[in-house]
This record gives sequence, structure tokens and C-alpha cells, in this order.
Amino acid sequence: MKKNMLVIILELILLIIFNVVFYMFGGTVHPMSVWVSYIFIHVAYVLMIVIPFLNPQGRDRVIFGLTSGVISAIYFLIEFVVGIAFIWLALLNVKVVFIIQLIILAIYLIILITNMLANEATAESVDRQQQEIQYIKEAAASIKSVMEDIEDKAVYKKVEKAYDLIKASPSKSNSRVADIEHSVMNEIENLRSAVAGGDSDAISASADKVYRLGSERNRQLRLTQ
Repeated sequence: MKKNMLVIILELILLIIFNVVFYMFGGTVHPMSVWVSYIFIHVAYVLMIVIPFLNPQGRDRVIFGLTSGVISAIYFLIEFVVGIAFIWLALLNVKVVFIIQLIILAIYLIILITNMLANEATAESVDRQQQEIQYIKEAAASIKSVMEDIEDKAVYKKVEKAYDLIKASPSKSNSRVADIEHSVMNEIENLRSAVAGGDSDAISASADKVYRLGSERNRQLRLTQ
């Protein structure tokens, strides 16, 4: 936060210097084309400051090798050079100046919005992948944690079989198997209770059910691929 504030202060100092130079050497009487360029330069400057805060760090991924902050900085530099050129020329035809400035802004916005949409899609994909992987990790870890409390070797083998299946299951998921995954997690809790109670028959039955549900989930995933 402190670093961001220092960057903003530095950027504001640069803006103040620009305005001091503009009014000191140019005064306040200018053609409309100069004021159009003056406004566009300030708009580009504000966007360069604000845009990086719209995409949280870690979620501002790149498009064409550039983040949204860099894209905004490049737009400002281009706009600054073009704007200064128009201010120096002081053209009387304000329409030409305005149209050129508007085209540059439009190109910038198209690239920026494309970048943000790509970021959002990528972030959603990453979140979805993490959720899918979480099911496998949680289910496998839960079964593993109860296995060490099972003394009956035959029963242990059944639980281990269910564990191996869950651990080796594909992490990729979809909405069609969400209910099955929920049932697997519920049955693992039943398995935990059966192990705590030392009921070998209940443990075997629960382990078999986990295996059947896990197999059905994997089968459904294969059918939808």
C-alpha cells in the first residue's frame, strides 16, 4: 500500500509539472484543438493510474506479453507524444484532431477490454481447476486418515482399494458428476464413523459404496469427454 501511494504521488508530481509548463509557456488562450489534446492527455494519464487497481495482483495476466497496466502506460506515452504534437501545431481544424485522438483511445480500449476478458476467463478456469483438484485431495486425504485405524487386514484392503481409486481419479470434473462427488464425500464421513465405531461390516460396506460411487463418477466423466 505504501509503495502504491509513493507511485501515485510521483505520478501526480509529473502531472503538476506538465500543467505548470503548459500554462507558463502557453498561457490560457489556445485553439479548441489544443484543448482537445490537453484533455485527452489527462484522460490517458488518469487511466494509466486507475487501471492497474482494477485488476488485483496475481489475476492481471498477460495478453500479447503485456499486462493491463503496461497497456495503459503505452497508451499514455503514445497519447502524450501525439497530444504534444497537436498542441505545438495548434491546428484550427479541431475535427481532425478529435477523430485521431478518438481512434487512438478506441484502439486502447479494445486491447484493454480484450485483456480484461482474457484475464477473467483465465481466472475462472484456474479457480475451477483448483476446485476440481480439491475434491480429489480432500477425498483421498480423508480416506487415508482413517486407514491407519483399521486393524482387520481384509477390511483394510477394501478401504485401500477405494483410496487408490479416488486418488487415481481424473481431477477434471463437470456439473453432471457434482452430485456423485457430494455423495462420495458423505459416504467417506460414514466410513470415518464406521472406523471410529470399530464395526468391520459397516466399514466394508461403506468402503464398497465409496468405490462404487467413485467408479460411477469416473465412468460418467469418460462418457462426457
